[in-house]
Amino acid sequence: MKKVIKNEKQFSDWFIENYKKLVYDRIIRSDISRFPDFIMLKDGKEIRVELETVSSNFILHKHDINKVDEIVCLINDIEFPKPIIEVRELEYSGKKKVTLSIEDSVYDEFRKYCEDNALMLSGVVEKIMLKELKRRNGDD
Repeated sequence: MKKVIKNEKQFSDWFIENYKKLVYDRIIRSDISRFPDFIMLKDGKEIRVELETVSSNFILHKHDINKVDEIVCLINDIEFPKPIIEVRELEYSGKKKVTLSIEDSVYDEFRKYCEDNALMLSGVVEKIMLKELKRRNGDD
């Protein structure tokens, strides 16, 4: 059974304990609050490494591709001009990205409603989904 990772902090903790499995020699710097997350020694060279649970988060986080040498991820869902190492011995069970098709006017009005009420759109959609599932299962 694979170890389950739910967030980047858990992934970082795993990486610190297991970096040699990914053929790194040593951790030079480790700080997931800075970019890149790690500076590693690999084959006598300093390698700038960014950890992402899902590789496309690199773009979502607006990281500079020119300031990283490798990306280590749990799920590789996008192509990059830099090497990506996908850790397949772990299972990711964090938040999932979904694509929705919504009429422009409905989306714009609901997005404004969320902004005006300090709500996250994804959180509101998730609550609606949970409510509907409970209603459907008679758990009201």
